[in-house]
Amino acid sequence: MGYEIEIKAHCDATIKERIDSYCGSEGQYVVKEDTYYAFSQDTLPRFRIRRENDGILVSAKVNNRQGGLECNRELEFFHENVSDLDVMKEMAKMLGYEVFIHKYKKGWSWHANDVHIELLDVKHLGWFLEMEIISLTDGFESNRENYEKLFKVLHDLGLDDKSVETRSYQELLRPFEPRQAAASQTQ
Repeated sequence: MGYEIEIKAHCDATIKERIDSYCGSEGQYVVKEDTYYAFSQDTLPRFRIRRENDGILVSAKVNNRQGGLECNRELEFFHENVSDLDVMKEMAKMLGYEVFIHKYKKGWSWHANDVHIELLDVKHLGWFLEMEIISLTDGFESNRENYEKLFKVLHDLGLDDKSVETRSYQELLRPFEPRQAAASQTQ
């Protein structure tokens, strides 16, 4: 089990060349199709099934965010047989889960020392720079050094603190999802 120390920032696709140069290599192309599941009464998802390139990543998180900083407890496993994706989705429905929200991202991925960097075009939302470090320690204060690393990379790539997005993708995607849009209108 680890803690995902993460920030994401608004940007545009032109930053790719700077990231390639910064990391000393061309980014690996990635496509991520996420389906989040919850019970009908839930206001947050319980888990995610992601098709990522040629595999399946199943994740559950306990989100902890302050402003644009995230320190999420995360459990996940990778499954190589992408042909099992429909079975996993059907199993979620059989267990009583409903689709909470969909997210589709494509772009590039790099590793710079212990920082995982991704430049992603998120459907409906545009381009984002996502950066994360996996830590064994929980809490914002105990990960101050990790956040400083992430902000250093952000600044080295020419972005400022104002570009950091404070809301989750789920909040940003709410208007584009039928279940979420309907729930927002009744509140």
